[in-house]
Amino acid sequence: MLKNKTTKRPFVLIAVMLAMFMSAVEATIIATAMPSITSDLGGFTRYSWVFSAYLLMSTITVLIYGKLADLFGRKKYFLLGSASF
Repeated sequence: MLKNKTTKRPFVLIAVMLAMFMSAVEATIIATAMPSITSDLGGFTRYSWVFSAYLLMSTITVLIYGKLADLFGRKKYFLLGSASF
C-alpha cells in the first residue's frame, strides 16, 4: 500500500465543518425570520405554505447545483456557494 506523504484530511475536515456551520446558521436565520415572513403574507395560517415552499426550493437548488458540481467540479461550486453565503 502506498503512503501519501501530503494528506488533505485537515482541509477536507475544515470544509465539512464549514458546510455544517453554514447549514446551522441558515436554519437559525430561517427559523428567526419565519414569523415576520408569515405575518407579511397574511398570518400564521400561511406558515406551513411558506415552510413547504422553502423546503421545495431548497431541494430543487440542491439537485441543480449538485448536477452542475458533477459537471464542472465540486470545489468550484463549494467555494462559490460559501462565498455567496
